Amino acid sequence: MRRLLLFSWLVLLAGCVPDGLTDFDFQDLQPPAPPDELTGDVLVGVASDGGLTVTLAAARGGPHLGYVRLGLSVEEAGATVTTADVTLRAVAEAGPAAGVALPIKAPAVDAEGVYRGAAFLLAPDTTVRRFTISATIRANGKMAEVAFPVEARNDLWMQPAGDLLVSWVDPLRPVVGVNRFEVAVHRWTGAAFEPVDGADADLTPYMDMGGGDGHSTPFGDFAALGDGRYAWEVDFIMSGGWEMTVFVTPAGASEAVATFVGYTVYEPEVEA
Repeated sequence: MRRLLLFSWLVLLAGCVPDGLTDFDFQDLQPPAPPDELTGDVLVGVASDGGLTVTLAAARGGPHLGYVRLGLSVEEAGATVTTADVTLRAVAEAGPAAGVALPIKAPAVDAEGVYRGAAFLLAPDTTVRRFTISATIRANGKMAEVAFPVEARNDLWMQPAGDLLVSWVDPLRPVVGVNRFEVAVHRWTGAAFEPVDGADADLTPYMDMGGGDGHSTPFGDFAALGDGRYAWEVDFIMSGGWEMTVFVTPAGASEAVATFVGYTVYEPEVEA
């Protein structure tokens, strides 16, 4: 039924985008594009140990529930260290998951000497959002163990869906055109956050134009990536505010629904 409704929406749009709508102009109804959101790194904290100084930053306005991209910079006597062995760890500090280690993406150093990784800051009770992100760094015969307490925002990037938690992974900054939209699905077992593999998945992108008007946009079938990850190719036809509803049906279980409301699709950046 969802695919049938989407097909109906797209039939209405067919032949009208990108040549311009004639009978009904969605573009004229579209509200002005909002200013671009912060997508760079935001300082979480600075800590020193064992002769090393570690700076931790988080993307997209700082720590939030869900998938958080992290960057660590390591210095020794004021000089950047690019050959360190860096291990990340994240732990919930309150609520039903207190003391539970959370899924991590291991960091790797980039061209600027920043160790890029990520953590899933997950919480079965979204009113309790205190975590500790810690790192162990070994470099030049020295070792540092540093910890950063964080209070995660509860915004669109993680949505409960029944007994599942659905985290938006990519894209960090959606743009008009084809985007790889990826989510990660975890289940809280009472002792751990386990990735949910082997599920059926579907989605519905939707732009509410107001006054009862709205439309979807073309997208492909899902790809199961493993480790609880699912992805689609989504072709956003215009910028502005969108909603994304994700449907996940684990094997032998009923369908769970997560809706990401209020994200922005931007015009592609034009190189000077």
